[in-house]
Amino acid sequence: MKESTLATKVMIAILCLGVAVYLAIYLFRGWNQDIVTTYAYAYSLDVGREAAGILVREEIPLTGSGGYIDQILGEGVKAAKGDPVVLLYSDPSVLTTRQSIRSLEAEIEQLQYALSSGTQNTDASRLDAQVIDSIVSLRSLTAGGDLTDLQDSALNLRSMVFKRDYTYGSGAAAGELNQLVLDKQAQLTQLNQSLSQVSTTIYAPVSGIYSAASDGWEQTVTPAMLEGLTAGGLAELMAQEHSPDPQSAGKLVTGSTWYFAALLEDAGAGLQAGRSYAVDFSGDYYGQVMMTLDRVVLEGDRTLAVFSCRTHLADTAMLRLQTVDIVTQRLEGIRVPRRALRVATEDVTGEDGSVSQVNRYYVFTVVSSQAEEQEVEVLYSTDSYYLVRPADTSASSRLRAGDEVILNSSGVYDGKVVR
Repeated sequence: MKESTLATKVMIAILCLGVAVYLAIYLFRGWNQDIVTTYAYAYSLDVGREAAGILVREEIPLTGSGGYIDQILGEGVKAAKGDPVVLLYSDPSVLTTRQSIRSLEAEIEQLQYALSSGTQNTDASRLDAQVIDSIVSLRSLTAGGDLTDLQDSALNLRSMVFKRDYTYGSGAAAGELNQLVLDKQAQLTQLNQSLSQVSTTIYAPVSGIYSAASDGWEQTVTPAMLEGLTAGGLAELMAQEHSPDPQSAGKLVTGSTWYFAALLEDAGAGLQAGRSYAVDFSGDYYGQVMMTLDRVVLEGDRTLAVFSCRTHLADTAMLRLQTVDIVTQRLEGIRVPRRALRVATEDVTGEDGSVSQVNRYYVFTVVSSQAEEQEVEVLYSTDSYYLVRPADTSASSRLRAGDEVILNSSGVYDGKVVR
């Protein structure tokens, strides 16, 4: 009995030991063969040079006496010669009158919209359904963040409410709406007459784009001064300080072409006159503008570059001193993490028999269940990734966008079974 018990204990101990060894080997092999991968993908990158500069335009400053300014035209709006641009007031209470005028103008517009939509013989129940539909549509637009048709939807809802009120009020909705429009227009005329007696209107002397940002540079930087401008002259110009006229009422940007004079802190910046470059603005205005390089002046260790453009005039009318990125090259390739790139040093024998060492770059991709070495050429590098392309773009076996690349830094070789 004792011998049987001892033999059972020995067998159980051996079995437990075997299971423990098996689990240890399994876990070790699983941990040792585990690989970390990610996917490479196509990527494009703009490589540029940072430059500080100044925007130059044909501008006419607008001035007038009056402590309070009310813009008739919005920022960047085109004004024809003789159009009213700005109202000047000496009394702040006039601003309240101006606000009342705007409210009346909005009400008249809504009433006229309701009249134009038709009010006679309107089915009241159908009108209720239209009001509900307008509310639902407006709610959907705001919830979805789509503001493109928000103004039209709000105006339509107001007109439906007007029509509903007058439809329920009496059968002569159109006549009542028309009378209300006449009454509002009479009030508007009276307010405008009272306003004209205490305000001064500034009219556009020539056609141009109105901007409220008059900074005092208008008479200093002009397109005519760009012809003889040097890198040193631009540096001195940007160091100056200018203040707007205390009686400034904005400015008109005339002409269809504006310029950007840029100062680059290197000689021979690789820019070529006559070519178009993308200029990235990232300060007061965010956007990329295609501009033509008109003139390049090398001066010691600095370069003056003068760009011109015939678009985005309204968007940039408020800008003056700016720091931009001038895109000189657009790279397209495959983006891989820094951990995925390997470097191998090889000896290369030249024609004269001399031996030199060169670096060869490659990544490992997972093909079926094996690691496959793919040689690449590095186009650009950052702290987190490399932009590469296949060393042989015509090879059947090469790195492609969408390939699974291995990040493990050791224990991986060409042909190794990784899965």
